[in-house]
Amino acid sequence: MAETEGGQQAVEDLINGEEPESCKMKENKSLPNGSNGDDVHETTGIQESDVSASGDAPVAGAASKKDLEVPQEVDDGEDTDGKINSEVTQNEETRTYIEEPSESKGDEDDDKKEEKKEEEDPDWVDILGTGHLKKKVLREGQGMDTRPERGQLVTIRSKGQLPSGDEVDCYEEIQFVLGDGDVVQAWDLAVALMQLGEQALVITKPRFGYGEEGRNDDIPPNTDLTYELELLKVEEKLDIETLSPDECCQMADKKRERGNELYSRKDYSNAINSYSKALEILRDIKPSSYTEDSKKTVDELKVKCYNNLAAAQLKVDAPNAALKSCNSVLDIRPKNVKALFRKGKVLAVESEFQAAVAVMKEALALEPSNKTIHQELSKLTARQAEEKQSEKELYQRMVGDMAKVTEIPEDHSKRQWMYAISVGILAVAIFVGAIIASQA
Repeated sequence: MAETEGGQQAVEDLINGEEPESCKMKENKSLPNGSNGDDVHETTGIQESDVSASGDAPVAGAASKKDLEVPQEVDDGEDTDGKINSEVTQNEETRTYIEEPSESKGDEDDDKKEEKKEEEDPDWVDILGTGHLKKKVLREGQGMDTRPERGQLVTIRSKGQLPSGDEVDCYEEIQFVLGDGDVVQAWDLAVALMQLGEQALVITKPRFGYGEEGRNDDIPPNTDLTYELELLKVEEKLDIETLSPDECCQMADKKRERGNELYSRKDYSNAINSYSKALEILRDIKPSSYTEDSKKTVDELKVKCYNNLAAAQLKVDAPNAALKSCNSVLDIRPKNVKALFRKGKVLAVESEFQAAVAVMKEALALEPSNKTIHQELSKLTARQAEEKQSEKELYQRMVGDMAKVTEIPEDHSKRQWMYAISVGILAVAIFVGAIIASQA
């Protein structure tokens, strides 16, 4: 079924480089639930109760705290694709090499046949025009005007399948905010083109599925996925002003947990998006609705989000943004060690070593036994000394060059003096002669 230009625009508006998330529960869930996670964990050694999921989150709940605490490099193992098993037969005159096609080559051929079959089927819609995300309508919906818009709450039924036939991401009902990056990007993009009541088949490449790392043990790295989706309900986006501070905190904490999951999978750009969404919710809470306890809860959640945001911004080489996030934490908690530590790292990246050392010393004074801060401070002190030495050598070279320019050879100097004296005597003689001539 052909898609309209309006649908294509909806897709373009939704593309934000998102990578997916995990989900295992097969019961009714919605995103605004409580959480128990704290900050993302860096390999800095600072003690952080990082990255955890409550298990209530419909998409992020499959990953345990242990799985999410420290981002680890994914070992995809040895690449065996394309290896060919050969046997050699030989007679008296010739030696013949017989190649036997490997299993992986056969799989590649099957994939190509399947792709060709999809291309020949006019019912398949290439959503992005790249062949990486395709959609086929299984049952028509209630009309184009029932398509959801970005920011609306959508409820879908989902059943996912791996190439092996194993089922994943199966939900009778799951609710999320369209376009917020709370689910796999294939869902965000495909659901934007679905009508209410529509059933569709969606095939996605890893780019819009679970990427190069996969998900835990159930989804291998670089895996294509097939989803059967049904759009059950479309609701208007929640008005933050109508929610209590506690409800807003629950929503924001879900975004933060999503950011933690993405951070642990090294998807730093989309982690930044999730942390920013969480902070938007917290900033929209009316101050007049605060109680003493709710204000404290909101501030604590802001500190976590800003700290995690700064960590992710450092990972994508955005020091100015990271510095702003650190300062936002320190505006709320001036003695927050994590913010001071990260601020010191940001200043070091900007080669402001003197300021970086001062901030790092302030962090060390708050946690004198923290080995990571000691190590970082030692590095900064050494770099500061190197910087001073480099400046000193540069100054000496500049002074030396200037001395060479102004230096006059001794013989040349004598000649200049003799010339000056001669000119002076000649001038005096002319002057005296002029006086004598005038008197005569």
